[in-house]
Amino acid sequence: MIVNTASSAALAAYSSAANRKASTDTSTVRTDSDTINSNSNSNSNSQTGSTDSVSLSKTSTNYSQSIANYSPFFPVRSGMAADALVLGVSQPGATSSSKDKTFADVATDARKRMDDKYALMKASGKAYDGSDTDQNSLMGDLDRRSLYAVATNQGGQFSAEEQTAAKGLMRQQERLATGYYSGPADQEKNFTDPYANDPVGRAKTALAFLDNMGPEEKADPQRLIQHQTLSDALAQTGTDDSTTKKDPGHFHNLSEILAGIDTDGSDSKKPGSDDNSSSYVFDQVQAALRATQ
Repeated sequence: MIVNTASSAALAAYSSAANRKASTDTSTVRTDSDTINSNSNSNSNSQTGSTDSVSLSKTSTNYSQSIANYSPFFPVRSGMAADALVLGVSQPGATSSSKDKTFADVATDARKRMDDKYALMKASGKAYDGSDTDQNSLMGDLDRRSLYAVATNQGGQFSAEEQTAAKGLMRQQERLATGYYSGPADQEKNFTDPYANDPVGRAKTALAFLDNMGPEEKADPQRLIQHQTLSDALAQTGTDDSTTKKDPGHFHNLSEILAGIDTDGSDSKKPGSDDNSSSYVFDQVQAALRATQ
């Protein structure tokens, strides 16, 4: 059996930070005046530490809930986990594997993590087979920034198959985040689209997802175009404190472009091989928004 003793790095980091913030200064004071000042500062620090601790604790709880909610859609081998991968659905900017690393180091780290997983799988008696479950197991502890390093072949150290798998997993995160199901067919019945009757809400969520990507992905020209297009489309709906809708004039009807691909969001396959455009999900969101205009 494969044994993975690592817990969610993201949650551990936040828990550790919370513990540090909650500690207070217990240094000895020497005069009555110093005692008064020290008590005042201690109370202030204690209140600040308490507030930060509550905030971090809430973040940790939210992370745990997110992982629990989306884990069924990222099945893994027994004894392995995909916490970082799952967390990327609701928190694309959360860092664990890539924390405090340059992008070059992120890629090197991802390479090592994946090589270790390959070795674990082989040692179990069943080598990596490229299935969805094995892809999740292989890249389960990569945060989205690390996935992006693999998808873009940072440092030229990832195979075409690995790049395709990483792109597919990133798109799966995007689809689930914006209310479109993507995952095992037998789990689709357990998924509820929170934006089924709310294309504006879906578009705003997509925009927030784009806003929370890692720095390298944010700088991608395609992402900048997606962000601008969604921002303009939202403005045209008249939802931003506007009393009338603006003329959608110059925008292309993306519904026509997406016709025959998956315009209703019913695709339950893990994306990555059939559609190489990473803009597909956000184009789909815009198409739904355009239908309201």
